[in-house]
Amino acid sequence: MGGREVKLGAFVIITSLAFAFLILTFGDIPFLKPPSKEYVTYFKNVGGLSKGAEVRVAGIRAGKVKDITLVEGKVKVVFEVEEGVPLYKDSVASIGTLGLMGDKYLSIEPGSSKSGVLKEGGTVVSSRDIADTDTLIKELTRTAQSFRDLTYLINQILKENRESLHIAIQSLEKLTNTLNRITEENGEGLSITLRQLQQLTEELNRSLPRTVASMERLATMLNSMVEENRGNFRVLVDNLTTLTSGLKDTLPEFTYNMNELAKNISFMFAENRDNVRNVLVNLNYITENLRRSSEKIDMIVSKVERGEGNIGRFVQDDKLYHDISKAARLLGQAGEVIDKTNIHAGFRGEIYEGGGSKGIFSFVVQPDKDKYYMVELVGDSRGRVYKEEYINGDVSVKKEFKPELTMQYARNFFFFDKAFTLRGGLKESSGGIGFDFYPFPSVKFFADLWEFGRRDRPDDRDLKPILQVGLSLKLKSPVYVRFGGDDMLNDSLRRFFFGAGLLFTDNDLKYLIGGLGVPMP
Repeated sequence: MGGREVKLGAFVIITSLAFAFLILTFGDIPFLKPPSKEYVTYFKNVGGLSKGAEVRVAGIRAGKVKDITLVEGKVKVVFEVEEGVPLYKDSVASIGTLGLMGDKYLSIEPGSSKSGVLKEGGTVVSSRDIADTDTLIKELTRTAQSFRDLTYLINQILKENRESLHIAIQSLEKLTNTLNRITEENGEGLSITLRQLQQLTEELNRSLPRTVASMERLATMLNSMVEENRGNFRVLVDNLTTLTSGLKDTLPEFTYNMNELAKNISFMFAENRDNVRNVLVNLNYITENLRRSSEKIDMIVSKVERGEGNIGRFVQDDKLYHDISKAARLLGQAGEVIDKTNIHAGFRGEIYEGGGSKGIFSFVVQPDKDKYYMVELVGDSRGRVYKEEYINGDVSVKKEFKPELTMQYARNFFFFDKAFTLRGGLKESSGGIGFDFYPFPSVKFFADLWEFGRRDRPDDRDLKPILQVGLSLKLKSPVYVRFGGDDMLNDSLRRFFFGAGLLFTDNDLKYLIGGLGVPMP
């Protein structure tokens, strides 16, 4: 019996030693180990991960690290996972730590099933390197040093500015006391102010959204206007710049011409004061005689119609009766024409881009609303250029400075309460035509075409006639302004002009002449 027990004990000991050898060698009992799948991943630094370390999938122990090797500067980690634990193509590998100073393990986030299952032997492409404990300690050390430096700096500032800080604290204390006293003394006023501020805030809350919406609409409209008229604005700014530059050079000359024109007109009225008075007295006398004659003729005609007196008996002839009636009607119509005729007189000055100016005296007679006659005397500072040819073939280019005459007949047409005017005749001592359009009573668009032979520039060839277009604005009677473009058909001569003037009506003239002591009808 003893020998048999010894043999049994020896067998158990040997068997136990064999199992212990297998466990120490392979880590697990090979025939008890569950089936697994092998995968690969790569890291720059595994931070102390060792062969045989745990592999945890979503925090659950599911395998172990099988091999760790260095391949082309990267750490290749071969690990196995139990066959029942699925890994997907978007899985992520990282290094985990069991506690602050514990063992390292390989952590796998399994990923999403939508990306597809990762085949056995595949590579977990995504991996996250983590800082090891030494690196963390170094960073913490640097942070602690920075805090020490900051604390030292604050202490130095407090030491150097101790007195200033003390004064500042005292000032703050005084300010607090003052504010408290103000609050106590003006408590009611502050309450009223706060209530008013609350009312204002409520009103702003109600009205501000509408105001902001209106401002946004206005900004949108302005942006749209600017975008649509960007080119026009640029041209307008260029024209104003050019005009300002031209005004700087020509304004003195223009002012001089206007002064001269005013002096000439004053001189003309002063020299012909008696003549003007006599003409007006004569016109008054003639008008009164015409009125009396008309009354007498009407009386005679009445007597003739009734057959009274020698004349009534004498003029029984129908033909003579009709002749006398016709003469009476003609005289009556002449009186009506004189009464309806409107007279306009005035003057204006114009300055032109690049230099030059004009002074114009205007006189307009309008017998009725359908037509009028216009006479203008024009003084041009640029003068008129012309050629003279002599018998020997020589040609001389000369410039003369003398007034130019404009005499035009104008016809008015009315369509849809808008007035259109066609003009024709002389324009600055040359044949010309014109067109006017009145969209509003105080606004006029005008266009003039003249100088068809272009005698004003004999050195230039193939020049087209002068075309002037623009806009006239009546500001406040009798003041008006006009501006536009001159010589628009010739690119090299095209320029901008601006003018201003006075245009007096019948009532204005009666007032002015009445001031001279001339009796008016």
